[in-house]
Amino acid sequence: MDLLAYWRWDNYLRDLNEGAGFHFNSNQKRLHSEIQIGERLWLVTGKPAQGGIQYILVAKLIVIGKTFNPPEYKYGKYRVWGDIKNSAYFSSDGPDLNELLLTLKFKSGRKIKSKDLIGQSLQTIRVLNPDDANILVEWSKFLSLEPRAYQIIDEELLEKSFEKDENSVKEAITKYHIGPSEKRKSFLKRIFKRNRRHAELLQEKYLGRCQICAFDPIILYGVRACYGHHIVYLSRGGIDELDNLILICPNHHEIIHSTNAVFDFYDLCYLYQNGRREPLVLNLHLKGYIS
Repeated sequence: MDLLAYWRWDNYLRDLNEGAGFHFNSNQKRLHSEIQIGERLWLVTGKPAQGGIQYILVAKLIVIGKTFNPPEYKYGKYRVWGDIKNSAYFSSDGPDLNELLLTLKFKSGRKIKSKDLIGQSLQTIRVLNPDDANILVEWSKFLSLEPRAYQIIDEELLEKSFEKDENSVKEAITKYHIGPSEKRKSFLKRIFKRNRRHAELLQEKYLGRCQICAFDPIILYGVRACYGHHIVYLSRGGIDELDNLILICPNHHEIIHSTNAVFDFYDLCYLYQNGRREPLVLNLHLKGYIS
């Protein structure tokens, strides 16, 4: 069933500043257990306003994947990924949601009793009943989208610029990466050498082989052909560290991007939208839960 979760105002802003990720993290198991692929996660934030907190509907994520984050990940153990094409980020200048929240009955039947209890009530991820979900669907039809969430460089274009030279990176980010903050854009422009160094470390660690299928272009053809690939895209807030990188062949690189595959740290598998799970066959640097 659809879920309603609270997104802290500072975390919402951080996501926009670093590149809208279209995913959500939590330590609450309900984020996985109470929602299925294709259902919606509705996200509400509490925006500071004159006279108190204004509650705003800021995102609708249509879930395409449920994964575990790396052990001890600071934003929570559980993650859901939204379909970028059909999910939505809404403007935080939207209408106050206070009165609507008081009308929701939730699956439990326990309504929010008063405006003063909205913040407390939303600390727990709430399961919506079908009528609740329909109310939010109708409400969201009149909301404006947040433009910064869509002014993001395509990850493949960013990766190709990193494969060329530092000037290509700066040009690509300046031209296409409009939504994120100036601080984030400056960071991406500065990490060219570090990015190259991390990719080189992976090449050495795995002897140029694909971590998913063990394809060995060096043995077969005498050339390098595998890429350093960011698990959480750099364009969408991912970090440029080895814990967010794997070495993969051109085929898997194309497939992951084309299918919007997501990575699950529980068993170190890529999860595809057709239900296929594909484990790493080579791993010397990532930590999972059952690896």
